[in-house]
Amino acid sequence: MISAPRRNLPEKKNRIVAFLLSSFFLSLYFGNELGLFQSSWFIGVLLFFSTILSYTLWALIHECVHGNFSNSRDESHLTGRILCIIFGTPYQVAKTAHLMHHKFNRKEGDRIEFLEQNGTPVFIQKFFYYLKLLQGTYILEVAGGFLLSLPLSFSIPFAEKYFSRLPVQRAFFKQIQKPEIIRELRIDCLWIFFLFGIAFFFSGSFFWILGMILIFRGFIVSVLDHSYHYGKEIDDSYSSYNLSVPKVISFLFLNFNYHRVHHFFPGCPWNRLPDQFTKSKDRMDLSLFRQTLNQFQGLLPLPENSKTL
Repeated sequence: MISAPRRNLPEKKNRIVAFLLSSFFLSLYFGNELGLFQSSWFIGVLLFFSTILSYTLWALIHECVHGNFSNSRDESHLTGRILCIIFGTPYQVAKTAHLMHHKFNRKEGDRIEFLEQNGTPVFIQKFFYYLKLLQGTYILEVAGGFLLSLPLSFSIPFAEKYFSRLPVQRAFFKQIQKPEIIRELRIDCLWIFFLFGIAFFFSGSFFWILGMILIFRGFIVSVLDHSYHYGKEIDDSYSSYNLSVPKVISFLFLNFNYHRVHHFFPGCPWNRLPDQFTKSKDRMDLSLFRQTLNQFQGLLPLPENSKTL
């Protein structure tokens, strides 16, 4: 039997990063038991690094989703599951949602910054825009995992009634409601509840630190993820920005800022994105910091030539 050719993936680096991130966050979750929360100054430092490294963790999960973690599909999948449990969301939800994002990028349901002509009052659209911007990516995946772990006799009709109006939503639920995926998702949800349940239990009076870690995680993941597409042309699955950041930040984010390059070459691992950027003769559009702030301008009018349902 002919085996598939090995891809040039940074497997050793990925394993080291996965081990370091797992060790850091597990130590942080049980920081009260380890005596890490004795100094308010040190708590602030830990919260800062937990926020930044949460995005590193998110980016490494993203490598697993695209099979760029290892030449072994099983290793990529298992590592993605473990990292997602530490992250707090089921891997199958994160994986399916991200693959749907690539397929339906900038189509209705995957462009949160435009006013949609769907009869919803503008003030309600604005409220949900800022909710999605500030916490949406994380909250939706956590809530999605909880919903989908419930009996299918309840979750399927509920999803069809409230969350399956658009093609991207219908495609997401059609994929994730497969029996083998639901089975894995439920197992991962149990591990998540177990991990964070005992973490909160042992945190004692410092439970608020664990809460702040999750809030800051939801903030950085949601705000930065949406920044790569805010105001970009719609109805084009490749539409996204390359956003410039200092090299050290780009490294910590596993070069996620080369986002348009990633949309054109999703099989390109994080360590080769800068080279692919150069080979493609692409450009940086603007800084990540500036684009992140641009999002707080709020909702934008929907272009007249948009394709809506």
